[in-house]
Amino acid sequence: MPAVTPATKETYTIGWSVYNAAYEFFMSMQEGVLARAAELGINVSTHDQRGSTAEMIMGVTNLIRQDIDALVISPINPTAIPLIVDMTKEAGIPVVVVDIGTGGADVNAFIISDSYAGGLLAGEYALELISEHSLTSTNVAIIKLEEISTYARRRGEGFKRVMTDSKYEVVAEITANADTTQAYEAMKNILASHSDDLAVVFCENDRMALGAAQAIDEAGKKGQIMVIGFDGDPTAVAAIKDGLMQGTVAQQPLEMGALGVEIANDLLTGAPIIFDDVEAKELYVEIYLIDETGEARRY
Repeated sequence: MPAVTPATKETYTIGWSVYNAAYEFFMSMQEGVLARAAELGINVSTHDQRGSTAEMIMGVTNLIRQDIDALVISPINPTAIPLIVDMTKEAGIPVVVVDIGTGGADVNAFIISDSYAGGLLAGEYALELISEHSLTSTNVAIIKLEEISTYARRRGEGFKRVMTDSKYEVVAEITANADTTQAYEAMKNILASHSDDLAVVFCENDRMALGAAQAIDEAGKKGQIMVIGFDGDPTAVAAIKDGLMQGTVAQQPLEMGALGVEIANDLLTGAPIIFDDVEAKELYVEIYLIDETGEARRY
């Protein structure tokens, strides 16, 4: 397979394949991609995976046929990235993965938040909430993302470590596949067994946290069971201000998308890239807490 070499064209075109542009998080990420590309004078061919692995593969295949110079992708299914990398390497196209995961593929760069550290932050904040609200239960629950989201699932691992180290018991870990409705049903199932003895539920993304918060509110437990999400979506921040959620660990999807374009441009022009993890080719974007005031709390 030919190696990726710096291009010599005056104007580059990147292919941008997004997980699902209808979701707030990825909508913001796409805004970052398009804005930074415009600043750099880079053309963008955009493809929406719409949450489908088949659509992701087909869309990337079409982008490659359009003679793009680089691919920036936030994949619905990281396990399909090795196949995509095989196709892009054959075409001499560098690949930058933004969030979700690489499936172990040898990509040119991987841009991600530190999910495990975010989980630790959520756990530390949960302990703070338990103290401030004088909660007596020593039980917590986790609503998890789909199994293929290996990096994002580190959020729950970090949260679980803090809570178990502090002698709390994780009484339920249920997968809701990043979906609000599934998380709503999962939370109802948790409440069926633990409605009177549960302190905190941590959800590995905000869409699931909104579903859990709805179930808790309908059960008359609003403000009695703390809900913490992850992402910092605007609807989650609004829910926090309404008292339905108590916090979220915020990512910066706008900056992640913009950085994806910057790194693609560096790869095309031969500019040096400073990785946070050179071996894994990872670059980290800062996370921060939005607490129950609905305001950012930076450390």
